[in-house]
Amino acid sequence: MRQIVTWRNARDMVPTIQKEVPKRFALRIRLIETLDGWQAIPELVKMHDLLTGWYRDLVLLDYKNPDLASFVRSFKSIRDEGRHTIALSASGIYKLRNKLGKFSQQETNFLDEWLDGFLLSRSWVHEVLDCACGREGVPEKIGTNALIDQFIAIASKEDGGLGRPTGITDPRCNASNICRFAAQVSSYMCYQRFGTEPKYIVQDYQAGRVGPQEKSPCYFSLIPSYLRYIMCELLKNSFRATLLTEIDISSRPVHIRVCNDVHHVAILVSDEAGGIPFEVGDQIWSYMYGTAAKIGTVNSFSTEGDELDNPESLTGYGVGLPCARLYARYLGGKLSLTSYPSYGTQAHLILPRLGSPP
Repeated sequence: MRQIVTWRNARDMVPTIQKEVPKRFALRIRLIETLDGWQAIPELVKMHDLLTGWYRDLVLLDYKNPDLASFVRSFKSIRDEGRHTIALSASGIYKLRNKLGKFSQQETNFLDEWLDGFLLSRSWVHEVLDCACGREGVPEKIGTNALIDQFIAIASKEDGGLGRPTGITDPRCNASNICRFAAQVSSYMCYQRFGTEPKYIVQDYQAGRVGPQEKSPCYFSLIPSYLRYIMCELLKNSFRATLLTEIDISSRPVHIRVCNDVHHVAILVSDEAGGIPFEVGDQIWSYMYGTAAKIGTVNSFSTEGDELDNPESLTGYGVGLPCARLYARYLGGKLSLTSYPSYGTQAHLILPRLGSPP
């Protein structure tokens, strides 16, 4: 995240693109190949084929005399073809686990870590491959998708880009407005499914002041789409749980509190929907716990739109919470949940301001 904001010119990114992106696709290809039996899983075969094609396309680009329009076209094609990577990968890994009969907690933890590393090309990917190949790890500081998206965003409109001076980051991202937008989207989804929607309250709190501050919204530099995804996932869960309880929903609004000081932004989502059973525990953070695993085919192939920008595309796959935590970590923050049996659940999202200590 801190590295992304330093790029303002697409041409300046070309050396990093040449060095990093093909290598990361190659690492993902190798990571799939480390899984026993992957060739028998259609979703993993499709991911392998996609990555192989993307790698081939990128290494054939002219990096000495770069045509930025060609780069933008290639990256847009990659992002379009890969918009269902999360659902595709999660479903494939779930099917692989069932096929191989790997149901122990240790094996589940390994597959969860595999997906974490695969989806963001984090340093864990290198650790797995380097352990197998006898190499020293090379930590990665920035997600592959963020790197590609930043290039497209800062490229000029003449080259097919978006022509945004700050790229995918917003130096004055209004966290409160994003929370309200996420609440509206989640509320609409609930209305479509249940015919009703829960009440919610969004409030701002600022360090040094007592009580909510109605005219003091929280601004900070951030990638807005990541925060939108995280908040949509948290609110979707809280709203749905609230509607499924039998108590009058008008007396139990979901509270969204946006708190901030000079170093961090903390968002608290609290509901009174009865809480999460203790026996479920940390399973909510597992890709294997969700319903993606119970789907016979990844029917999101026919769904349009990017998974991150369109929270509805992941509905029913059960990968929302682990992905939300993954993006919080990528932003340098953390996401946690606390359940109070018979009462409700609180979600705590803490994000650092750029320039603040991690």
